Amino acid sequence: MAAGEKTRGLLEWVVLTALVAFTGLAGIFLPSLYSLSIILMPLPVILLVLRLDARYAILGLFAGGGLMLFAGQDPVMVLVMVIHYGLLGIVFGLLFKNRVSSGKSLLAGLSAAAFLAIASMALVYALTKENPLVLGQENRRMLEEWVAVNRQMRGFDGMLPEWQENLDRNLISFFELLIPGQLVVASAISAAITYFLSRIVVERLLKYRLPQLPAFSAIYLPWYSIWGLIAGLGLLLLGDQFALPLLDKAGKNILFVLFNVYLVFGLSVVTYFSRKVKLALPLKVIFLFLAFSYLPFSVAVLLLLGATDPLINFRRLPALKN
Repeated sequence: MAAGEKTRGLLEWVVLTALVAFTGLAGIFLPSLYSLSIILMPLPVILLVLRLDARYAILGLFAGGGLMLFAGQDPVMVLVMVIHYGLLGIVFGLLFKNRVSSGKSLLAGLSAAAFLAIASMALVYALTKENPLVLGQENRRMLEEWVAVNRQMRGFDGMLPEWQENLDRNLISFFELLIPGQLVVASAISAAITYFLSRIVVERLLKYRLPQLPAFSAIYLPWYSIWGLIAGLGLLLLGDQFALPLLDKAGKNILFVLFNVYLVFGLSVVTYFSRKVKLALPLKVIFLFLAFSYLPFSVAVLLLLGATDPLINFRRLPALKN
């Protein structure tokens, strides 16, 4: 019986390790599948942790990376895939195995994804000396073509004349400024998709009971999250006051990430009150129409709600009262 279990365990390890390599290679060979690949790659690693152990998962992860190298792939690209998305699978696997609450699991996973994204970016620079915070030639060309198309369609006619001068250069500088923040946000989004997809796979395939997900209208940020906003504004002001571009850039990227976070949690507050306050369906449709008609104002309201709810607790959630 023990020998049979070892054989079955070895077979599972081989199959799941091959899946790690396959999903990674699919994203590298077919760039159109890269987004799907980075979402799926952590799944077999999660299954390795749950079916076997974290040690076998790490071994399988690096064995899968070895197979990718054997297929002739760029070592730096393979290393980034293994460290960024493979290690994320181990994090999620350990969180599932220890049955950590869903809210804490998701928050820990998104935080790990953000950290691994930054670490991967630093690793690329250390190994290749190529600055990942600078747009490549292909991306620059695509941005310039986008600007040219919008100019032909008179899409920038509403802008001030001084803003339209050197628009290509200004947009490139703007995108390069926020590359770290964009990378963190994109990594968090892909990690969130991976988390929800892996829950479905683990619960249905392995019959693994996981803690129930909280309702979207009940999610919240802890009160101490306000320090992120203070840090971003502080770095921005210090960078501007003392002419320190690095601090200025760090502050703007922190605020960019928080912009996306506050939008989500502001929407959670609005969802809560839309369910709590009983309105006729036609009135709800009218409010929804007005929200999309005056989108800048709606976004500003969501940001304000998301930023202040941890301190004010509009919904009077018990968790925020503690």
